[in-house]
Amino acid sequence: MDKKQAWIQLVEEKSQHYLNLNDGGFDEMMHVHLARCNYEEKSVTYAFPTQKWQINEKGGIHGGAIAGMFDTAFGVVANFTAGENEATTTDMTISFLRGVDYGMDLELTVYIVKAGRSLIRQRAELTDAATGKLLATASGSWMPL
Repeated sequence: MDKKQAWIQLVEEKSQHYLNLNDGGFDEMMHVHLARCNYEEKSVTYAFPTQKWQINEKGGIHGGAIAGMFDTAFGVVANFTAGENEATTTDMTISFLRGVDYGMDLELTVYIVKAGRSLIRQRAELTDAATGKLLATASGSWMPL
């Protein structure tokens, strides 16, 4: 198996594992699944449905739920990037560009910026799956444990 095939298999296996722990936790509540990955870009795209429990008082998706989407996707990617170790969030910055409405299907693409031994840097974009409009961006660091 070449490097590209091995990386794609790792993305698929680790995404399946971390997003389906059946522990009733936050990631499970997100109902997220792997949409696609790109070896050349070192990017992984996850699909997130918006859900009733995520709405704010105005009927849109709560910023904290959006932050949770970023942290979920970043965390899965950081965990398989860290190799044998898992990784933990050290910092994350989010820019909200447009409102996210209940009923939207979302795609969140994570780009691995730098995968070091002591720190993994990532950036991501959240888009409306139907229109491709950019809704939010984020970046952050994850530390292998």
